[in-house]
Amino acid sequence: MALGSNGVVIRRVKKVKKAGGHSGAWKIALADFALAMMALFLVLWLLSVASPEELASIEGYFQDPTGKSTAGYSANPIDLGGSPAKSTEKKLDLQLPEVGSTDVMSRDTRSGNGSESADSNSLNDVLRDEMERMNIVVSEVANLRIEITPLGVRITLLDDPNKPMFERGSARMMPDIENTLLSMAPIFNKVTNPIVITGHTDSSSFSGAGRLDNWDLSAMRANAARHMLAEGGVEDKRIAQVIGLSDTIPYNRSNTDAAENRRISITLLTDDAYKKLLDQNRRNFGNPAQQSDIKLTPATLF
Repeated sequence: MALGSNGVVIRRVKKVKKAGGHSGAWKIALADFALAMMALFLVLWLLSVASPEELASIEGYFQDPTGKSTAGYSANPIDLGGSPAKSTEKKLDLQLPEVGSTDVMSRDTRSGNGSESADSNSLNDVLRDEMERMNIVVSEVANLRIEITPLGVRITLLDDPNKPMFERGSARMMPDIENTLLSMAPIFNKVTNPIVITGHTDSSSFSGAGRLDNWDLSAMRANAARHMLAEGGVEDKRIAQVIGLSDTIPYNRSNTDAAENRRISITLLTDDAYKKLLDQNRRNFGNPAQQSDIKLTPATLF
């Protein structure tokens, strides 16, 4: 059948464009995902093997990366063997860190804070030299002990039944212990170490006026020693802690009622010990980073 005058047939073919082949973009996405997963598991592993001090250091670093010069943490919070060692001649900064940082020391700066540390030994030598200049010979004083501990140098004043330090059942000092503390205050001022004062009692039961007990008595006696050191010239900002420990740590374990269990201990802290004490107190008693969701009400408690 002729469709035109010249018999030409026009045929129109509709071309359908087929989809092209897949590109290699998915390979890049898969590689990125695998790398991210590897980094995630690496972080989880590091957190599982890190100590609490290192975790606090990591937290401080990410909260304030630019504050590492003033805070006590290291730019390498976790020491995997390749962290650069810090100079041992640089003194630690005892100032409290700014908000968002922590003063926890890294592992490579915590060496030498035990009982054999150079700081404790040198501090012990200074105290003994100053006491000898003031004609206080430790070996001749029966109720005075100077000991090197993991925290620093501890001076312990033991009670003597013949010459008690306090009035019985009271925090009122006798004249001898007052004179001793007043004479020791200038010696403590020869150094700048922070001071911890602890009061102790024996295990004999005590119940004073106003329902006071050994806990109250030990705390009041420790605070009385602080007041006497302050009167002797020791600055209040050097007092790091004042604690009453009652009879929980007897000096004479075989006889908990012995007189030497009634004592006052004054510890001059090393830099390392003071740093750890501050960090421990902030973590245990400071404002937590995240409040607990537990709502305590009388109905839930009782």
